[in-house]
Amino acid sequence: MPERSRDFMDSLDQGVVSMIEARLALRCGGIPVRLSDADLEHYPSRHFVAGWRIPIVFADNRTSRIDILLSPWFPKVAPRTALTDHPGKLTWPHVEEDGILCLLSNSHDMDLGDPATVIDNLMARSCALIDQLIEGSIVDRDFKDEFLTYWDYDRNSLRRYYSLLDPQASTRQIHVWHGPSFSLAGESEEQLAGWLKHRFDSIGERDLKIEKACFLWLDPPPVPSEYPQSGVDLLEIATRAGPSGLKALEAAGNRERSSLTVILGASGRAGPGFLAVQAVGGREKRAVNARERGFRKGKVPDDMALQRLLSTASILRCKVQRADALWVHGRGRDQRAPRLAAGSVVLFGCGSIGSSLATLLLRAGVGTLTLVDGDCLEWANVSRHELGGAAVGLKKAVELAQRLQRDFPHATVNGYALLAEAAVDAPPDWLRGADLVISTTGSGQADKALNDWHRSCDRAIPIVYGWTEPFGGAGHAIAIAQDGGCLNSGVNRVGLSTFEMTRWEAGTAFEEPACGVHYAPYGAIELAHVNSLVAELALDCLLGRIRQSTHVIWAARRELLEEFHGDWTEHGLQLLNGRPDGGTVLKRDWPQCACCSGATLAGSRHVRASTAGEKAG
Repeated sequence: MPERSRDFMDSLDQGVVSMIEARLALRCGGIPVRLSDADLEHYPSRHFVAGWRIPIVFADNRTSRIDILLSPWFPKVAPRTALTDHPGKLTWPHVEEDGILCLLSNSHDMDLGDPATVIDNLMARSCALIDQLIEGSIVDRDFKDEFLTYWDYDRNSLRRYYSLLDPQASTRQIHVWHGPSFSLAGESEEQLAGWLKHRFDSIGERDLKIEKACFLWLDPPPVPSEYPQSGVDLLEIATRAGPSGLKALEAAGNRERSSLTVILGASGRAGPGFLAVQAVGGREKRAVNARERGFRKGKVPDDMALQRLLSTASILRCKVQRADALWVHGRGRDQRAPRLAAGSVVLFGCGSIGSSLATLLLRAGVGTLTLVDGDCLEWANVSRHELGGAAVGLKKAVELAQRLQRDFPHATVNGYALLAEAAVDAPPDWLRGADLVISTTGSGQADKALNDWHRSCDRAIPIVYGWTEPFGGAGHAIAIAQDGGCLNSGVNRVGLSTFEMTRWEAGTAFEEPACGVHYAPYGAIELAHVNSLVAELALDCLLGRIRQSTHVIWAARRELLEEFHGDWTEHGLQLLNGRPDGGTVLKRDWPQCACCSGATLAGSRHVRASTAGEKAG
C-alpha cells in the first residue's frame, strides 16, 4: 500500500525540501528523519500528512524528539511542532495532550513564502519553550496567566454556561438557571428572568426555575493540580476564597439539595474570567432519603446538606462564556460601553435607514432602544430592510423590536406601531425619559412635529434627523442640540430640506402603479454609507461630543450620480471644495434660527465646519 506521507513529500519542491532538512540538521545537531504514516497515527484528530522527526539534547542533557508536522496545505499553512517524548496531560503549559506545542497566535505574521525559514523559526521557538519548561519557572506562571485555556482542556462536561455576572473580585451568592441546552448565571433572579424573557419570547413562568448558586473569587487562579475532582476539592477551593467562601457555598443549591453550581472567578494576564463547577447528586428516592435522613423534608441545615451532597456528588467542570453587555460590546475593554449601556434612544421610522440604524445602535452597545413606526413591511421594502420576507404584512416597529430583543437579550428593546405625530401629541414616559431621539421617517411633517415638541422641551436632549437624497447620491444627518439653530432653520414650511447636494434630470423619480407612491430606486449598498453616517452622529450625541447643532453629509461617488443622470448642485460643489469625485463625508454649518427662545439663541455659538462650505439659508 503506498505511503501517503512519502507521496506528499515527493510532490513538494525538492530543492525546498533539501534546504529544510539541511537547516534542521544545522540547527538541531541531528539528522531529521521523515515521518511515516504509522508515525502520523499518533495525531489521529489532526490533518497532518507528512513531516520530520529530529532528536535534540535539551537543557537537562536529555535527548527528546520533536516532530515537524505538515498539513495538506503546506506551505500555504504553517507547520506545527510536537514534543514526541512529552509528559502527561497538563503537566506543562503550551503542550497539548498529544504533544503539540502552542507557539503561534491566531494572528501570527510569519512569511509563509519562505518555508525553510518558517520551519527554522518554529524549531528555534520550540527548543526555547521546552528548555524554559524544563527549568520550571514559567510553568505555574503560565498556567495561571492562561487559566481559562487549561481549564477548557480539562473540563469533563459539554454543558455550556453563559454569564451575566459582574466580574468584580468578591465572593458572593449569585443565581443560576439550567435549561435544556445551556445554563445561565447572573447576579439576581430578576436579571436572569429578564434576559431569558428577552431571548425566548415564548418562555413561561414554569420554565423559569432559578436556583441559588455561589461565586468564589480566587487569587491567584487555580493551576491544573487544583482543579476540583471531588466534593472535598470543592470545599478546599471555597476555603481558599476566604471566610465568606464556605458560607456562600453552604447557602447555595437547589431546593432538593441534589445539585450545586459554583462559578469560580479569577484574573489572568488578560483580565478576569470565569469557570463553572456543578456538583450533581443522585435524584433517585434512595439518594434523596440519604441526604434528608434525620430531618423533615427541606429542613436539613445548610452545612449538613452541603456535606451530604458533596460526599457522593459527581463533579462536572464546565466552560463559561461571558454574555454581559460589557463583554459583548468590546470584550470588557471599550471605555464607551458603560455609558452606552446606560443610554436610552427613541427611534422614529423603521424603514430602510431606521431598521439598519436600530441594529447598529444595539451592536454599538445602546442599552435601551424604543422603535416607533406605524407602517407594515411590504415586499418592496425587503431589499433595503433588516427584516426579510417572513415579516411582510407585519408592523415594522413591533416585529423588528421582537427580533432585535432576541438577538440582544442584555438590552431592552420595545416597538410601538405609532405615528410620530401621535407620540409627541401625548408624550409617553419612554419619550420624555430618552437620552436621544432619532428621526428617519422620511416625512417632513413628522420631523416638523418632532421639532415643535423639541422646542417645547427647551431642546434638553438632542434629536438626530437622517435621510437620503434620490438614488443614494447623498445622505444627511443633522443633530439639533441645545446650542445652535433648530430644525426650522434648514427646512421649508412642509419640513423638506432647503439644501440639496444633488440634482437629477426630470423623470428620474418614479411612481408605483398606485396613487401618490413615489420613489427613486437604489440599493442597500448605496444606503450603507448613509446608515453609518447617521449612526456615528447618534453615538457622538450619546457620548456628549455634540454641543452645537451639527450637519454632516455623505457625498456618494460621482460615478453613481452619472449613472442615474445626476450631478452636484452649485451649493454641493462649493461644499466639496474642489473634490467633485465625491465618496466623502462633509461637514456644513447649521444656521441659526429666529424661532427659538432668547436663552437658546444667547447661548449659541456658531462654529464653522472643518470643511468650508456655504451657509444654508
